Amino acid sequence: MSDYHDGENWDNMEWDEELGEFVNKASTQEEIIVTKDSNGVVLETGDTVILTRDLDVKGVAISMKRGDKLKKIRTGDDPELVECKIGKKGVYIKTCFVKKI
Repeated sequence: MSDYHDGENWDNMEWDEELGEFVNKASTQEEIIVTKDSNGVVLETGDTVILTRDLDVKGVAISMKRGDKLKKIRTGDDPELVECKIGKKGVYIKTCFVKKI
């Protein structure tokens, strides 16, 4: 028997047709992160959203008002945050305060 997979738990292995060998199931599964707005609509990078309430932004002398448009948002690893630009600064906003338009 080959030493290639010694120590592996064979219950977690599956045959990979492309590689022609057994691989760990955990390595073949990709985690998909879904970011949703306050209404449950899926947000994607590049979407435009509006604010659902007034927000004070720390580190920037600007307060964001309800109804302000945020263009070209960026989603990331955290499904509860979106990144946008205010002037030249990038800020993170919780998704519970935005609505996709």
